[in-house]
Amino acid sequence: MNSSVYKYTIEEIFFILTTNTKRIRTTIHYLKFWANFPNINCLLVFEEMDFMNCTNITDYLIHEGILCEIQTSNVKRYEERYYQLFNQAWNKLEKDNHDSNIKKKIQWFAVGDDDTLWFINNLLRLLEYYNSSSALYLGNTSTKKILLNRHGAFFGYGGAGILFSRPLVLLFVQHRQECEQFLTAFGGDEMIGKCVTQVLKINLTKNNHFHQMDLFGDMLGLIENGMDRLVTLHHMFSHWRPFPDSDTDKLNETIYRLSIAYTTFNEHYLKRYLYFNYNTNQSVLLTLGHSVSVFNRILSHKDFSQIEKTWCCDEIVDRITRPKEENKTTWYFQQMIKTTSTDIIKYEMIYENKTNYNNPYSNIKVTIKNVAID
Repeated sequence: MNSSVYKYTIEEIFFILTTNTKRIRTTIHYLKFWANFPNINCLLVFEEMDFMNCTNITDYLIHEGILCEIQTSNVKRYEERYYQLFNQAWNKLEKDNHDSNIKKKIQWFAVGDDDTLWFINNLLRLLEYYNSSSALYLGNTSTKKILLNRHGAFFGYGGAGILFSRPLVLLFVQHRQECEQFLTAFGGDEMIGKCVTQVLKINLTKNNHFHQMDLFGDMLGLIENGMDRLVTLHHMFSHWRPFPDSDTDKLNETIYRLSIAYTTFNEHYLKRYLYFNYNTNQSVLLTLGHSVSVFNRILSHKDFSQIEKTWCCDEIVDRITRPKEENKTTWYFQQMIKTTSTDIIKYEMIYENKTNYNNPYSNIKVTIKNVAID
């Protein structure tokens, strides 16, 4: 990727998603992770009858700190509502004549699922490499081989998040009727992909910092393989969990830990640091803000480049895996303590292993000093 040359602010991105009034109460913690970012522009779309039958949903969202604007759609099928999100966002901006400054500012339109976690600062950094004046279709596919075989790799998978530049949204809206031929496709993201690639003749710009996360099970090996600068995560708690159940099985607590670690370390969150102790024949892997793992062997460069397959069964594409480690102990991030003096910033991270409380080393404290973290 070339050097960054473009600068965008949060006011130049318009986030859009659709859900229903029942599900939003179970996915609210995902939304709270990113949608209360200062000055964010976001739109929630509900099916019309569903919204009318739940009169307190607006008050509920305000109470939870979600100030996204709300619109309704007469389209009952979720997949089709998803497909229409870019149209709905553009039409909203067209109608908002009273605030033309917002319309002029928007350079990017971002669509995701209601359980998509957006890492806003990382997204803004990523977009520095892309020119919003070009018609760009930005996102990622699944890493699950069976899904790619079934649905294809030509389109951005919706849970990972899809970004359209402003010119592409305008083209998409102009060809709305022509693209309705794809409304029978499996999902809204596939409908969008067929319209953009087959009608508009624009290919997906794939970026691996968008994470669809379709695999099931223990994703420790994938996370430890290096996911710093991630832009999105998807399917957390429905397919996988960042921490084992013995550590925490609560979504709100998990989101809170992720938020503390990410807001502290930003693009360095999940960055890897590897240490060797040749006297004890051990390797120590710190995944910043997530885990500390001790391997009872010296990891090779090849080991470090491969993904430890901690999950079962599903094949992953475009990545090389290695077998699950048998002699390994992992401690998971619990809390952060920050102290500041005149010229020193010190972060103390507490990592815990709750599988054996009789272990005298059930807690590990990792201290970072004199670091400049944005």
